[in-house]
Amino acid sequence: MDVDTNRNGTVEAVDETGESAWSTTLGAVMYFNTDDDDNNGSEDYIDSAVNGIADAADLARAFVRTYPVPSGGTVEVLVGSAAQGRIRIFRNSGGAWTSVYSTGASFTLPASEVTAGDVELGIEANTRISPTWDGYATLTLEIRQSDGTLEGSDAVLLRCAPEILATNLWIPEQMHVVNVGSNNSAFRMTLSSVCSAAGVTYVEIPGGSYSNDRWVQDSSEPGIVYLPSTSGRRRVDSVLQLARWRPVDAWCVNALFNPDFDLVRRFSSNSSSMNYGGNLEVFPPHTAPMGANYPWGRIVTGGGTSAPIGGGTPVTRRMVQAYRDYFNALGIQGPHLEVSTEWLAVGHVDEHTSIVPAPANPRGWAVLLASPQLARDVLQSVADAGGGSLTVFTGRSGWQTTVNGILTNTALMTYNDEVQLRMDAIRSYYMTQLGLADSEIIDLPVLFEDAGSGAAAYNPGVVNMVVIPTAGGTTHLVVPDPEGPDAGMPATDAWRTEINTRLQALYTAASPVVITYADVFFSYHTLLGEAHCGTNTVRTPPAQDWWDD
Repeated sequence: MDVDTNRNGTVEAVDETGESAWSTTLGAVMYFNTDDDDNNGSEDYIDSAVNGIADAADLARAFVRTYPVPSGGTVEVLVGSAAQGRIRIFRNSGGAWTSVYSTGASFTLPASEVTAGDVELGIEANTRISPTWDGYATLTLEIRQSDGTLEGSDAVLLRCAPEILATNLWIPEQMHVVNVGSNNSAFRMTLSSVCSAAGVTYVEIPGGSYSNDRWVQDSSEPGIVYLPSTSGRRRVDSVLQLARWRPVDAWCVNALFNPDFDLVRRFSSNSSSMNYGGNLEVFPPHTAPMGANYPWGRIVTGGGTSAPIGGGTPVTRRMVQAYRDYFNALGIQGPHLEVSTEWLAVGHVDEHTSIVPAPANPRGWAVLLASPQLARDVLQSVADAGGGSLTVFTGRSGWQTTVNGILTNTALMTYNDEVQLRMDAIRSYYMTQLGLADSEIIDLPVLFEDAGSGAAAYNPGVVNMVVIPTAGGTTHLVVPDPEGPDAGMPATDAWRTEINTRLQALYTAASPVVITYADVFFSYHTLLGEAHCGTNTVRTPPAQDWWDD
């Protein structure tokens, strides 16, 4: 029995070497067949048939080679216990594929066919990788004589290709945002313009079709699956649907799921905000301090146990176990990292953390972190220069205040002192877990306030930005307008000035940054979200083989 052991897209004689073990150089790959080649709205692995040439291309090939089976003898293929019922196998007979295995410990093949010539099989996974199945499947061919004596056997191993989630260093291809009418028209106009400049396809989701649910980031997380092919690798786009259970969750099914875009449907009924996409990020490739290597990056989710800001009984809030288990089981970007977000009202990683390309840094990327202390220091500098009466959130009815109005708000400042302690702990945690130097974690000015159920950004949370690197080396950052005081000569937003200085230091003349500020105040911010929360992005993966890592 032969499979594509050397992963060149063709099953050949040389594949006999190393076919029963997995290594960085040898081992066959199969696919969890969750695209929709027949466009029937159902994942192909659910179908009991092979849906044409495109669907056949999703099957990992195996060949039972010609063998003179003794008269009255049998040909049986045993399925390893871990993979039983988790894979489906078809046989190709003159171009027609028929199912020969879907459950049980084994299946048989006609001895006459094996005697007459090679028998071609097609294999797919019909279950996602999980804590109960690591994605490996061993198939053992046994040929027996008429009395049951073993004539000979051969074993092969296949591994299910893992879903790989995108990082902010991947170049965007499509940018999605929900059109909710005049409320977010300013943001959409800004985003559309930046996408045009960056060469990214801008896609507006009709809000009326999804109850004007604008939080498309929270509904799903795009990624890819790489499979071996004769050209080196085959890319299948993928989207992981999150357990959110809100209207725009259907967008990834309606608009993305197709013959070349697979779908991993949500697999939890828990609708806590901790399960949303804003609470799922991926740190770019790195080597951790203890030597663990993450060539495809590392997944991070938010959660933990702590007392609310200001004190009280400790609470535990985490992403549901099923998703955390899935990320760990995939292996390629795990084990996942969990960072404290339980003290936030919404509870998302993207409320206090973002990752951006940083070509001026040796690592090539940096972490942006919300800093109440920096926000306060900038305001204090303005006040010390005589600008205490300057307005903040100018013209925002019900929100407009002044520099001194913020600084003399004792309750607000005390609240932010405690938030800063949490952020200091998060900074230390990132340095320990990721091996980041202090200079690779960049503070940006964000104050927080008590939203009743936890902390939320008081000024538009500038770390919650849209990150758009381009193939040409320029990075576009769409940053929530912090709407700080206009100070100095000429008068400019003091918070913006600080943000520009800190971000521009991460880039070079050859790989510059373009920072665009977007109005999100009433369209997202006062609804407990920001720019990143209102967008979702399909990105181009790096051209590397995960099976070599």
